[in-house]
Amino acid sequence: MKRLLENLAATVELMGQSISPTAISMMARDLSKYPTDTVIEALQSVRNTKSRFTQDAVVKEIERLTPDGRPGADEAWAMIPRDEYASCVMTEEMSGALHVAQPLLYEGDQVAARMAFKEAYARLVDTAKRAGTPVRWTPSLGYDKEGRESCLAEAVRLGRMSAEHAIKLLPPDKVAPMLEQAGNETLAIEYKPGTSEVARQNIAKMKAMLAGSIIGRAV
Repeated sequence: MKRLLENLAATVELMGQSISPTAISMMARDLSKYPTDTVIEALQSVRNTKSRFTQDAVVKEIERLTPDGRPGADEAWAMIPRDEYASCVMTEEMSGALHVAQPLLYEGDQVAARMAFKEAYARLVDTAKRAGTPVRWTPSLGYDKEGRESCLAEAVRLGRMSAEHAIKLLPPDKVAPMLEQAGNETLAIEYKPGTSEVARQNIAKMKAMLAGSIIGRAV
């Protein structure tokens, strides 16, 4: 804690601002949940930006240096479905914030819904990060079946969902196109209707060889 206090005080001084010892102590307690080395690196970044020193600026730099896969509030808002027809793959925090904003969305008040969503989302993300809860992505499939394929493909491409999970959520004729969109050409061939049994067996052998190679390197 002493090292953190010293770095906070020095940063405030170097940036030409003043802050009371009480405020510095409170800030140090709030930031002590993060690794000290990360906080010190974030303080250096804040000094280099030459912007006004605030605790929020430090936290934003910490989050930039240690991303956990959760999208920012604006990105999360842009991703959520606006009705029951659209599909989405969202985090638990996005789902919780959507529940808060949904009544306003139904009323057609997009501005109020966005504000409610962002406020709830920020609170839920902060709680999850304080608890050390890892990000978890969950599919929410809407009534429009045509929109599911691209939504799941994007989630697979970004590593938010496994290809195996996404495959189970689609009818057989949609699996190969989804995998192609996700960039998994090899697996897409396996699921194409015209693929021969011999080709499927060869693909299975290749996958087994690759898995064995990865395990061998790990050992």
